Amino acid sequence: MAKIAIFGGTFDPVHRAHALIAKLAVEKFNLEKIIFVIAYVPPHKTKTYADIKDRSEMLKLAIADLPRTEVSFFEADQKRAVYSYQTLDHFQALYPNDEIFMIIGSDSLKTLCEWKNIDYIAKKYRFIVAKRPKVKIPEGVKYSDSCIFMDADIHDISSTEIRDMIKADNGKVTKSLDGKVYEYIKEHGLYE
Repeated sequence: MAKIAIFGGTFDPVHRAHALIAKLAVEKFNLEKIIFVIAYVPPHKTKTYADIKDRSEMLKLAIADLPRTEVSFFEADQKRAVYSYQTLDHFQALYPNDEIFMIIGSDSLKTLCEWKNIDYIAKKYRFIVAKRPKVKIPEGVKYSDSCIFMDADIHDISSTEIRDMIKADNGKVTKSLDGKVYEYIKEHGLYE
């Protein structure tokens, strides 16, 4: 039985921490592969800033050199919000003999109770939780028994902060973005 992890998000834009989390998860948990699933419209956010085409192209550029990774357009092709349980079930149906995980950040633990069908997800699947440096995980957090925690020295950056840096055009953003992704953003005038 292989281990496959789903890494979902808007990736608006994808940044170095996303790639590092994927690289470390493959190494630490002996994953067969990580499938990046780009959301068309995430159920928990009010909007996206870049078009789905641009977000998809940036994601492909960012993971091009990462081993055992691929991009799926399962959610994007639906052209609507898709819930995590639907995405996980989709991939479990594609890989019926494999164990499916979902990669989340430790900040997401606080909102898991709000996820649609979270009890079903927690019973059937497991989470790989990437610890974020500024996020303290409370003792006995609900659903922690469905989680595997990944300690990693990951630069704590959010896509929101990156968009703000791009607007400010102060040059600091290049530390947080893959060079090809940064060039794509500049070439297409995104987030300005």
